[in-house]
Amino acid sequence: MNRYDAVMGRRVSFFLDDDLIDALNQHTQVSPLSRSEIVAIALRRLLRDERRRAHVNLPATEMARRIAAGELPSRRVDGPRLQPLPHPWEN
Repeated sequence: MNRYDAVMGRRVSFFLDDDLIDALNQHTQVSPLSRSEIVAIALRRLLRDERRRAHVNLPATEMARRIAAGELPSRRVDGPRLQPLPHPWEN
């Protein structure tokens, strides 16, 4: 029996810099979206932009594998140097 509903995503754990967590918490207080929704939107945008930047039309898992292996370029992203994203509901 699957522990999660098919509509829901899977639970993952990852580490974020303190300043990024603070910014996420502040944004969550004024947003109609949950932290999980905000992170999911931001990650989808990052992956979409990476795919466009690499000019490669690969399935997401294959592209992620190639970026991790160093076969495709990926820009370095550091917490303090992140540019502020528009509100998640502004596409």
